[in-house]
Amino acid sequence: MFSYKNHMINRKDLALLRAMYQYGTVTAAATSVHMTQPAASTLLREIETRLGFTLFSRESRRLNLTHQGRTLIPEVLNAMAGIEAVEQLSVNLRQEALTRLVVGAVPIAAYSLLPAALASMNRRHPKVNITLRAGTAMELVEMATDHRIDLGLIIGEPIDGKRLNSEQLTTLYLYAVMRPDHLWAARTDLTLHEVAGSAPIVLASSLPAGRATKDIIDAENLPYRPIIEVAQSSAACALAAEGLGVAIVESLGAHYAEKRGLIAHRLVPLNNVALTLMWSTDRAMSAAAETLKCCLKKSSVQLL
Repeated sequence: MFSYKNHMINRKDLALLRAMYQYGTVTAAATSVHMTQPAASTLLREIETRLGFTLFSRESRRLNLTHQGRTLIPEVLNAMAGIEAVEQLSVNLRQEALTRLVVGAVPIAAYSLLPAALASMNRRHPKVNITLRAGTAMELVEMATDHRIDLGLIIGEPIDGKRLNSEQLTTLYLYAVMRPDHLWAARTDLTLHEVAGSAPIVLASSLPAGRATKDIIDAENLPYRPIIEVAQSSAACALAAEGLGVAIVESLGAHYAEKRGLIAHRLVPLNNVALTLMWSTDRAMSAAAETLKCCLKKSSVQLL
């Protein structure tokens, strides 16, 4: 076993021993590891002194392994292969960190706001490989904490934690989404009271926006009798598009709906619910991530 702690064998020693085994002469081995022949000969003697036995015998300028050398050289080759594998892996990981961007987002953000921001970022960093992961806010918080994503885009309150940084991009509103042929489509004064009383399609209360929707309706002493509850704003919009009712969604859902030809009327601001960007505190943000962060800030303005 090689003892690095006591400096019995180090990387330079291993490289020289491997070269001497491969090339068979001190001169050729020295050249392959960028040493002079005298320096290589001196280092070999130092290695053998440290080890306490001779590794090579010299016959007609050729190097032949001794019994001890034949026993040790396979381990030398394995050790060098392991060191080089670690070095190459480190290079690959470092390059991947610079050229790969992993973004997490709640589904409605992945459908509505994120594509344009990613396209804008990609124009500045065309060689960056992008991986997009969707999940709930809780799942994305775990991903960011575990470094499985570089940036996370969630709907909810900003995160106050030692392991995550967060920034509120914009406040959100509740919107009523409906088909263009709905009798309320041309209204400019639609109220939450009217929509709540129409048996709307709503977001499930397990979602931050859905929970806030119910709280707002309850606080106004309005009836909460949804016809359908869904887990995603995109699903609520799809159901509204089929004429199953008016959907109550947040700003991202409204943005998604309008892109698909539906009508969205703003109702009321959401209490303590915002579009929030988060990232790990103990991981440096790449240039691509910084660019995407700026692009998301600009894109979120259209939600106001």
